[in-house]
Amino acid sequence: MSDPPKPLHDNVSRTKSSSPLGRAVFIGLRAADVWWQYSLLSQGWASQLITKLGGSPVVAGDVWATSSSSLHLYYHLVSLLSVGSSIKQIATMLLVSEQETPVGSAALIAFFNTAFNTINTLLAIWARTSQAPASTSRTLWHFILANPTVTVGFSAYLVGILTEAVSEFQRRAFKKDPANKGKPYGGGLFSLATNINYGGYTVWRAGYAMVTGGWPWAATTFGFFFWDFAVRGVPVLDEYLVGRYGQAYEEIKARVRYRLIPWVY
Repeated sequence: MSDPPKPLHDNVSRTKSSSPLGRAVFIGLRAADVWWQYSLLSQGWASQLITKLGGSPVVAGDVWATSSSSLHLYYHLVSLLSVGSSIKQIATMLLVSEQETPVGSAALIAFFNTAFNTINTLLAIWARTSQAPASTSRTLWHFILANPTVTVGFSAYLVGILTEAVSEFQRRAFKKDPANKGKPYGGGLFSLATNINYGGYTVWRAGYAMVTGGWPWAATTFGFFFWDFAVRGVPVLDEYLVGRYGQAYEEIKARVRYRLIPWVY
């Protein structure tokens, strides 16, 4: 007789709670990540680490423009991607999330995102994966549009992070309306995929990876998050929502064809 399957792990609590300490820890750590990623680039820490690991960093002059005391355009962009990820997640914690946020969970999730951002920063410095151009561009937008891999990656980042943010704010607005008390949400962007916020996260993570490490790292990142959500995140949330809303959520699942990314899955 085979053992029953182990229950899938849910990374977040489904209990509502203000959790001020946990929220403060999360916000503080996500804000600190902006400083950390910028310092890795501007202070040369990323280059030093790449060297210690046996790799070859890009030429120092391609990272830090001493004449203007600022990062070159590509590394400005890399730094801005980390800023965007922190702003989005802090805004979600402050304005959207109602879930219990224990300090341990808050720290773990924040460190997980910082770890991925750090890998991206290191790959942007490693000469074998960096998408830094051979020549400089006049403006940041000119640089983005002049580099196809960066163009695709940055576009995916914008689409993904806006999809995640907008969908979550749409759901929050629905939940705040007393007329919708006890009802599941399947409108707005969630009418395109039942877990489109997870899909948005997957897409912007892959776009971030493409800007910093190219197509192979982007494909690896996309595959990791897509697999995790498909085999764990979506089934766990489906089980919770069916248990809470019953037939009302079953009807949404029947109506909405996709689970993560429209026209993909």
